Amino acid sequence: MKSPSRAWLAAVALAIAGVASPALARADGIRGTPEAVAAAERLLEQAGGAEAWRKPVFDVRERGYPSSGKVAELRITRDLARPARRLESRTPDRTIIEWISPDGGWTRRDGEKLPMSAEELAAELQGLRQEPYAIYHRIARRDPRLRAERRDGGALYFYDGDEQLLCWFQLAPNGALLGWGNVYDGAINQHWYGPVADMGDVSLPRFGIAANGSFRFEYLAATQTEGPLATPE
Repeated sequence: MKSPSRAWLAAVALAIAGVASPALARADGIRGTPEAVAAAERLLEQAGGAEAWRKPVFDVRERGYPSSGKVAELRITRDLARPARRLESRTPDRTIIEWISPDGGWTRRDGEKLPMSAEELAAELQGLRQEPYAIYHRIARRDPRLRAERRDGGALYFYDGDEQLLCWFQLAPNGALLGWGNVYDGAINQHWYGPVADMGDVSLPRFGIAANGSFRFEYLAATQTEGPLATPE
């Protein structure tokens, strides 16, 4: 899950070297073995269910605790269909607003607006596609380009239509969510979660922590709407 700086957004999980196992095609939903598809559907139910996650615009409020010690109040709004994201981070001494979409991206710090390079934007957009929320939305929309794969040790992996690894979720033996990770820009990122709780329109972990100790965060509230998310000035 993400945080106010690009370093936070890039804290991404363990690279996977194995060859993906064959999946069974499903005409009415995501692909995968029956066991993997069932695990994906249980994961979605834990997060609040298909009705909520079919809606494309996800707005969440968080409190972040980076290693710098400056507590950040965050509001992050994502258009999971577009995809696009507006991130606002406020600390006692700084306000940061960041916008990314296929049309471009920028960061505004203390009123100064700086455009993202094409490389930065491409990395951010790829990261957006790998987030848990994007996976929930695609499961809820029954996207046949998405493939789930269950592996030993309780991990549930997700691959895109081109068989590119998106992310994985670590699950307890009873299917409860324990963590999430992905590979982003060559970096390792693994997050471990607290218990899932009702956050408004959806259910999310009460808190999470990066495996490398770089930050922790708390979810405060979340809403889902039809959108669309407007491009900010």
